[in-house]
Amino acid sequence: MQKVDLLMIGSGPANLSIAVALEEYASTNEIGSSVILEQELCVSWQKGMLFPEAQSQVSFLKDLVTPRDPTSRFSFLNFLHKTGKLERFINLQTFNPYRRELSDYLQWVAGSLTKTKILYGSKVSRIKPELTEAGEISAWLVRTESGERYKVKKLVFGAGRDINVPEAFKK
Repeated sequence: MQKVDLLMIGSGPANLSIAVALEEYASTNEIGSSVILEQELCVSWQKGMLFPEAQSQVSFLKDLVTPRDPTSRFSFLNFLHKTGKLERFINLQTFNPYRRELSDYLQWVAGSLTKTKILYGSKVSRIKPELTEAGEISAWLVRTESGERYKVKKLVFGAGRDINVPEAFKK
């Protein structure tokens, strides 16, 4: 059983934002271990909506970091700059990037993390609280379908919008 200080389920924008904040905080502070379990084989934001010309309805300024720190190296504009796409984006004459570009941005951020480990192909099958004698939660026990087990101090569940109704509740 692996012991983890912070375990996040899902590699969507919410959990990637937390991972980036930890990354930046860790540059001047000690942080514990952090892991993201992602059931897919890569980060893919709203993969059913990644049509070639589909644009986001959200401004690029609402990326993972800009409202918190506009100077962050994890900004959407830095992603565009580092990948050679900035000039093309500027010439779009809109604040709304293509959805595919936002998905690529999230994958780029995920690949840039050094303090949070992302484990792809790790679908969570069970989450159970570990209780003290007084009935308080002291940790979370998490298991994946492949049998990996984690004992977690803090747990963040950000599994996305895709509906998943367990068989027992489908009746």
